[in-house]
Amino acid sequence: MLDLAVAGGWADSVSVLLGAGDGTFRAAVNFPVGSGALAVAVGDFNGDGAQDVVVADYGSNDVSVLLGTGDGAFRTAPTFDAGSQLLAIAVGDLDGDGAPDVAMALKGSDVVSVLLGNGDGTFHTGLSFFVGVFPISLAVGDFNGDGKLDLAAVDAGSNTVSVLLGNGDDTFQPALTFTVGTDPDP
Repeated sequence: MLDLAVAGGWADSVSVLLGAGDGTFRAAVNFPVGSGALAVAVGDFNGDGAQDVVVADYGSNDVSVLLGTGDGAFRTAPTFDAGSQLLAIAVGDLDGDGAPDVAMALKGSDVVSVLLGNGDGTFHTGLSFFVGVFPISLAVGDFNGDGKLDLAAVDAGSNTVSVLLGNGDDTFQPALTFTVGTDPDP
């Protein structure tokens, strides 16, 4: 069954709604995270087979990790410094080591920054990569079909989408930018 995890907006929590298997969900259960939870993503960050949740905390400039127990509950893990004005978050194995990594869009510095997963629910700092002005959304995918994950950022301040083609080793080629309509939203 599929479940939902929803950032609390400017609240300091994430709401998890467990799926009933028929298109409906149980009542939300809130889990505390850092200040100003704006975005969530899901991955198995500690390799135990249970889904975990990573949260972009705009107000506290960090990433919170909730480690899933497999029964709808979560344990809190340490927070990880993310830089200022964290707006969006995406998950994928960006360095090819088998552990999910976290990409973050940082409004204030117009970069995408990466936290590299250690495979045990912890992360270490990776590199940062310039994109367009005011990145507000991220996507991970193999956009050029080379078997290596790439990143795309919606840049609201420059009305562009920036594509960072991955090298498969936690580095990316310089951003390719594509003009889109005015005031793009995620």
